[in-house]
Amino acid sequence: MTHLQTWPISQKANKPSGICRKCKAVRQLHLKDGTVHRHGPQDNPCEGSNQPPLSDSSQPSNGQLSGHQSSVTAPLSNVSGSINSPSSTSVCDVVLSPTDHFDELFPDWAITSVPLIKHMPKSVRSICASNLAGLLNKVVSNPTNIDCWKAILSWSGRILPTPKRGGKRHNVSAVIKKRISSMDDDLSHAVFNGPAERGKHPHFCLADAVASKLEDGNVRAAIRILCSDDKPAPITEETFKELQAKHPAAPADRHAPPIDPASGQFAVEDADILGALRSFPAGSSGGPDGLRPQHLLDMVNNREFGQTLLSSLTAFVNMLLRGTCHPKISSIFFGGRLIALTKKSGGIRPIAVGYSLRRLISKCVNYYASRKLSSYFSPRQLGIGTAGGCEAAVHAMRRFVDSMPADYVVAKLDFSNAFNCLHRDAMLTAVKEKIPEIYNFCYSAYSQPSLLSFGSYTMSSQEGPQQGDPLGPTLFCLAVQPLLSSLSSELTAGYLDDFSLGGPEQVVARDVDTVITEGSKLGLHLNFDKCELFQHSGYQVQSSILNSFIPVHKQDAALLGAPLSVAQLSMRLWQIAAWSCLTLLKG
Repeated sequence: MTHLQTWPISQKANKPSGICRKCKAVRQLHLKDGTVHRHGPQDNPCEGSNQPPLSDSSQPSNGQLSGHQSSVTAPLSNVSGSINSPSSTSVCDVVLSPTDHFDELFPDWAITSVPLIKHMPKSVRSICASNLAGLLNKVVSNPTNIDCWKAILSWSGRILPTPKRGGKRHNVSAVIKKRISSMDDDLSHAVFNGPAERGKHPHFCLADAVASKLEDGNVRAAIRILCSDDKPAPITEETFKELQAKHPAAPADRHAPPIDPASGQFAVEDADILGALRSFPAGSSGGPDGLRPQHLLDMVNNREFGQTLLSSLTAFVNMLLRGTCHPKISSIFFGGRLIALTKKSGGIRPIAVGYSLRRLISKCVNYYASRKLSSYFSPRQLGIGTAGGCEAAVHAMRRFVDSMPADYVVAKLDFSNAFNCLHRDAMLTAVKEKIPEIYNFCYSAYSQPSLLSFGSYTMSSQEGPQQGDPLGPTLFCLAVQPLLSSLSSELTAGYLDDFSLGGPEQVVARDVDTVITEGSKLGLHLNFDKCELFQHSGYQVQSSILNSFIPVHKQDAALLGAPLSVAQLSMRLWQIAAWSCLTLLKG
């Protein structure tokens, strides 16, 4: 592992650059006087604009450098060759010391920060499909060559950026064809790094998000954004530190997962890939490289080379299902970009958006795993393999609360940051024991830390399945299913990381104690500030553990956002009807 160099590296050929004194980011310099170019928001530029850059003697420490813009891009010739070559060097090896803002750097060639076209023009779908199919075939035939992997992860950043100007001379189709014809293996001229993100008022961000979903035809997503209490959080150092706290480091005493490969891997066919592509919601976002599922679907539906690309995608997916991934690429390919949402109750909700190719594979694996494990999860875990599991959990809880005796209680358990804290060794061990056909792929994805990009910052994900990985809920439920099955309450229901226990107070208290003890071995800890206890009015709880929960009268009880009492449900329906009528009248 080599350490980050502290001298500025130009992002474009023959363009001098330096480190801004204020934001500590690499910026282009004026050719006349050597000062830093104006940058930042137009109405409030960075104070380091038009100022001399930091000199070599006044370079900031590694901890002051933040973001993938500060990473050192090694020449492509230095990173090619066999993965077993001790002299090979990759930007994946560039890391900072443990005292820095982040653990590793997301390489520039794997992330695109400029807008890409949402839909491919029909006139270029055939040439794009043929070109991408050729790159995928190169990876399948030579998975140890890191250049082939780089070409795949940087493809959308080289080919699909929106042209800066319109008109006949800047036609989108013509520009894309020119980019493909002039594409070479030198990534130093192919990285499309955009300007720094300008701050926007939250209301404008919300309006842009809703308008984008409506433009894509995803009305459901637009309504969900409007009705959600979660709002986008600004990309600042404070938000980044909160996200870092949500992604804890792996404990020093964590057991190593099984390293012996599993036998009997399953394989996918062209129809599976096509079904997975079509299952993405309309307007699904792209990962760090910006490649959207819609881009792949546009190319696959092309009559001339669509089947060729589909066959290449199938071969590529089956290669990764066997666990064949370049070790210097896995932390990038199984990483993603982070989106931070500010919750109504306070705090940050992280959402990771992985590469579309990785999400495509995870969808195929999850479809296979959820069908095979449905009988294993049922009837206690309703979040995986049960059609209408959320509704089933609410109805079961409603019937139990309506008929429970006076000395019965119901406990709703809430884990603190469950998905990001689950020990990965326990997760991988459960996969090896219950469904070894997918173990090789899961081992490639979660046996080592992955990189997450947040604006110009990078952090390391070391624990739990990523929020945003289609396979993540299944992996989480596999790890916690033995704990859920060991509980003895009359009502024991789980919906992913939400556990509900109902029965006599002594039995429920004993099960809660089991969850606390055994859950800590998995890295899960109860959040007592959000755990709730439903009980009859006038009943005095004796258990000290249950007394620490928030008491809720059964008439006010809710599960997964749905009210449990008939009166409360009727009031909610009346409110929805009244709101709908007012909306129609205003329209």
